[in-house]
Amino acid sequence: MRIKFNIFQKLLVLLLILLTPVVALYYYSTYKSINVIQEELIKASLNQMELFMTQLDASIEKFDLVSAPMLVDTNVLEYLYHFNKSDFSLMKTRLLIQEKLSLASASGNWRNDMTIYFPQRGDSISSSPSYEYDVAEFERRFSLGWSYGEDLGIGAGFTRTYVTTGYKPDRSNELDVAVRINLYKWSFENLLDTYKSGHSNNPFFYKEGHAPIASRSVEGVRMDGIVAELGDRVNSRTSGFLIHSFDGRPYLITYYYSSLLDWQLIDSVPLDQIIGPIKQQRVLFGASSIILLLSGIAAASALYWNVQRPIFRLVHAVQQIKRGDYAYRLPKKSNNEFAFLMQNFNEMATQIQNLIENDLQSRILARDATLKQLQAQIHPHFLYNCLGFIINMTKMGKDRAVMDMAYHLADYYRYTTRMDNKGVSMAEELAFVRIHLEILRLRNETLTYSIELPQELEEIRVPRLLIQPIVENALVHGLENVDYPGKVEIRVYVQESLVHLEVEDNGKGLTSEQIDGLQRDLLIPAGEYAGCGLWNVYQRLQGNYGSDARITMNPSGLGGLTVRLVWRLDIEY
Repeated sequence: MRIKFNIFQKLLVLLLILLTPVVALYYYSTYKSINVIQEELIKASLNQMELFMTQLDASIEKFDLVSAPMLVDTNVLEYLYHFNKSDFSLMKTRLLIQEKLSLASASGNWRNDMTIYFPQRGDSISSSPSYEYDVAEFERRFSLGWSYGEDLGIGAGFTRTYVTTGYKPDRSNELDVAVRINLYKWSFENLLDTYKSGHSNNPFFYKEGHAPIASRSVEGVRMDGIVAELGDRVNSRTSGFLIHSFDGRPYLITYYYSSLLDWQLIDSVPLDQIIGPIKQQRVLFGASSIILLLSGIAAASALYWNVQRPIFRLVHAVQQIKRGDYAYRLPKKSNNEFAFLMQNFNEMATQIQNLIENDLQSRILARDATLKQLQAQIHPHFLYNCLGFIINMTKMGKDRAVMDMAYHLADYYRYTTRMDNKGVSMAEELAFVRIHLEILRLRNETLTYSIELPQELEEIRVPRLLIQPIVENALVHGLENVDYPGKVEIRVYVQESLVHLEVEDNGKGLTSEQIDGLQRDLLIPAGEYAGCGLWNVYQRLQGNYGSDARITMNPSGLGGLTVRLVWRLDIEY
């Protein structure tokens, strides 16, 4: 089935067709832009972490360059083996070594201290004047790689021990000399503050089993929540990223593994800080698109109510006029150009209605005049025969027959001359036909007749003198000059909502050609045919019951002709 759209619907569809690709293209482009920016943000974060860790490793490796040569420093060896030096010389050598350690410790921006151990002598020299040799502490903190400790004298940090043997001996007194460096947590916190000043939100170092090392101004998502979300990633020696939402806010979590420290550097950045403006712009564009769509709908609605609706009313009004509803008028609600058109349409409809009503009234008056003329034509036709009968009966001296004829004739003309009410009941009409048959039976004593009228059809309204011409035709044209008793049967019944009135006789009848000729004569218009009798009845039947009413003629079972009048039961006269 083909769908029809009005102008309003077409405008809305056109607006959607134009707006949909623009919105879709914009949202697709912003989606791709967000993905590209997110990918670049991930790369930038990982690159920055890699650069930071490379610089961190390089800074820590500087201590390796300083610490390892101290194992073979001449002053260290002199102090170790002292070669029979005096106490003053040993003290001087000790001060020189301590000065070298202080210079090495102060060479960077790291909070650290360096200590040279002489386990065999049970002595140590440190850049920290307050440090005192403790063999238990030395053995507990001994590590050939960088390890993290919570209590390094003045705080937590990383520590590493350098020895000439390259391995940890079973007992510390087997070592001649060892150098240990302590890098304190404070320095790493400063580095994280510097790293955070770029774009980071919450950088921290993490290793399972230790407390995180975070910047001093840590904020944002809790570190334990990030660690829990990363899961096994924090224990792997890999680098990568993860996007996760905390409290409905998306975060980019990046992590980078330091092979030197064996710790993970973890950072979290809220994505909405960077992608948020793009999403906000997308929301603004979506809101603008909705406003544009609503504006288009409002404009289309205004066009619909001011143009489409008046046109629809005009089309509907034309259809109503076409269906015959000439009283239909357009409502005067428009305040635009259509108001003039609607007013003129109403005036035109009024003129058409007046013309049709005048024409219809003229037709009704003409039809009534024709019906009265047809009815008047019936009266003389019967009167001549009755007067002839009276004259003959008077000559023969049959006064009783003359009196009966006179009484019946008086009743007959009393009925026919009542022009004030042209409609009668079926019972009244058949009572008049009975009078007519009685008059005719006076003239022909061998005539018999019967009338069948169901009680429920007695009150049907019919035109006056509708049946009498049919009965008279049966007697004059069917039973006249026959040498056997004449018979007329009249029946009224309803079949399929149609009233059937049959007049049947046993007369001479008609051939099929004669019946066809009579049927054609019935169709001759009034004014072109001066017929009477059956033609008059047909004209009155059509005039009172419409074009569905008809007269049919068929051979009778009695031997003569059956004339049947048929009209719709639901049409009231």
